[in-house]
Amino acid sequence: MKPTLLCLHGFTGTSQTFRFLHAIKTHNVIAIDLIGHGKTSVFVHPYRYTSEQQVKDLEEIREFLNLDKIDLLGYSMGGRLALAYAFEYPTRVNSLILESSSPGLAEADSRGNRRQSDNRLACLLLDKGIEAFVDYWETIPLFDTQKTLSQTVRETIRQERLSQQAIGLAMSLHYFGTGTQPSLWRKLEKEYPFHPYFLVGQKDVKFVSLAKQMNQLMKESTVIEFEDSGHCIHVEKPAVFLATVIQLLE
Repeated sequence: MKPTLLCLHGFTGTSQTFRFLHAIKTHNVIAIDLIGHGKTSVFVHPYRYTSEQQVKDLEEIREFLNLDKIDLLGYSMGGRLALAYAFEYPTRVNSLILESSSPGLAEADSRGNRRQSDNRLACLLLDKGIEAFVDYWETIPLFDTQKTLSQTVRETIRQERLSQQAIGLAMSLHYFGTGTQPSLWRKLEKEYPFHPYFLVGQKDVKFVSLAKQMNQLMKESTVIEFEDSGHCIHVEKPAVFLATVIQLLE
């Protein structure tokens, strides 16, 4: 039986984000819609959106599929969840591949400020709707490097974002934003049976720095930098990203 690679998308993404990874022949590739995104039921109790509950959901998926261990790949928001799952169920993880991800915010003040920022975005979603939010989201500095992508690729990204429901994204921001998720920084120093890989685009200065900080704290981990790429490596450099993931899984 082939091993399984479970892929977790980022904020405003869906299970379709990593559809190109189905080219991997050594693994069964599974991508899911995280709560508040894609085809999930967004009108559920707020606790369903919390980090703790989403980690439990991933474990239920693993058990339902009768998988002994999984290889886990997460991008940005999905990376935060992947890291939280790996720390909670370390013996269930073969390898951990984190793209442009962080362990959250270490300082309480920083988390408080981020919660305020996320709540303002949630209000924008609920007050103005998904299209107004996407118009704004496309302009944030984090995605500046995507402006050089082809019009076709940019339109595909936009349509994926527009396919979301405003209430689902708002709830995700409010209950699973970086300022709300418990900080995982202290857990980085423990020993784990899996090898973490931190994938970052060289132009994404903030997350390159975060990856190097995480790498210093973890006893066994690897930072892989992608040239001429920003935050969303799998979109900006899909062929190189695919080849790298295949190599890491081998």
